[in-house]
Amino acid sequence: RRARLSTSTVESALRRRHEHLMNPLFRLLGLSRAIILYVDPTGYERGRVLETCAARHFHVVEVFSPPFASRFSGEVEGVLAAPAAGEEYTWAETLTGRRGRIVAVCCDSDDGLATAERLAAALTPRCSNGINVARRDKYLMHEALRAAGLRAAQQRVVSRWEEEGEPFVRELLAAPLERGVVCKPRRGQASIRVSLADSVATAGRQCRALLAAPVALLRGDDEAGSPSVLLQEELRGREWVVDSVSRDGEHKVVALWRYSKASLNGAPFVNLCDELRPANDADDEALMEYARRVLDALGVRWGPAHLEIKRPASGPVLVEANVGRWNGVDFKLLADACLGYNAYEATLDAFTDRRRWEALPATPPPALGGAGRLVKLVSSVEGELRALRHAEELAELPSLVRFETEATDPGDRVKRTVDLDTCAGLAVLLHADAAQVEADYARLRALQPTLFEVESVETGDGVA
Repeated sequence: RRARLSTSTVESALRRRHEHLMNPLFRLLGLSRAIILYVDPTGYERGRVLETCAARHFHVVEVFSPPFASRFSGEVEGVLAAPAAGEEYTWAETLTGRRGRIVAVCCDSDDGLATAERLAAALTPRCSNGINVARRDKYLMHEALRAAGLRAAQQRVVSRWEEEGEPFVRELLAAPLERGVVCKPRRGQASIRVSLADSVATAGRQCRALLAAPVALLRGDDEAGSPSVLLQEELRGREWVVDSVSRDGEHKVVALWRYSKASLNGAPFVNLCDELRPANDADDEALMEYARRVLDALGVRWGPAHLEIKRPASGPVLVEANVGRWNGVDFKLLADACLGYNAYEATLDAFTDRRRWEALPATPPPALGGAGRLVKLVSSVEGELRALRHAEELAELPSLVRFETEATDPGDRVKRTVDLDTCAGLAVLLHADAAQVEADYARLRALQPTLFEVESVETGDGVA
């Protein structure tokens, strides 16, 4: 849920790391303190993590998982690659020179989660979750919930449509629940190539297309296996997010978010905004309790997690869990302003500071310190940017505190938004008055279809 890692991003990160390592004070004192291993540091989140760790006087060692390290092999000098399985302890001993102590392993990419999990199990076994592929494999994830007695999606892994996929889809669509079938990569991210079908014929086309051109994360510690597609029942209800941090099996909910999604540009699940919410009723408590039980079912005892959960009338049901990762959006400003704490700080508390951890609330408060939304900008056109429109109107929105587009300069490529990977940018709305945020959000949504002036315009077939 973040921008793709570019060569320039890595070069910039390595240059800053080199400058830090050359600091005489660091050479004298740096590795005598606690160390955070940070796998696949990328984008804005890297800055948030480094800032938080620096404030607590932790030294951060940035390391790249095999998929990322191999991607930049020969392009960028000085990439610190994670060790191979079985070589973790020797690698860490050489890295720290026996003067540092690794206290936690964090991760900033879906690709690197298996590597981070392996490093934690080997180097910080007291505060690791062990190794469990079900935390990353969407099919195994739901089967683990089912085995634990939790509600999970009906699903089928398919490598051949006619023999495996079609019978499942026919049975699912025949049920009197008026639901569709979701076709998705078994290991994917950012809603890439996730589709929705309401007929056997449509599901067949989607499944065959995905089998013919599989989408998967870059492979490192997890084996790729044969190409397969995951078919699941369409889960109805509003989608929510539970962001959590755990310490030795105690799970604390550090933020609740309510998603807004729509069918746009021919894609079924385009993200529009994440609204930070209080925890103030029995339904919220049921949602959080379900999330805690999901974490238990997946064997999570330490660190951050990001759980996407639908809330139909029959009760919560998981969409997917991202274990070992923070929320994939830039949440820190809203969390600090509305909650008074954030998941980055809570993660350090969990791993290193019992006193701070015990002082951290177990759930969000019944009333927030303000109203906030993270708005995902949606482009309904595609082409080379000529200009950004509506600058004066945007400047007049009282709650708009941040506005960033992916395309900024004339000639930059504007992509039509169909998933998080093609999100056109981010806007942050923050105000003491929730009604003001609601009004500004409505205006911002109304401006987005004409926000980007491009050449070679291609208009999406959804309603923007």
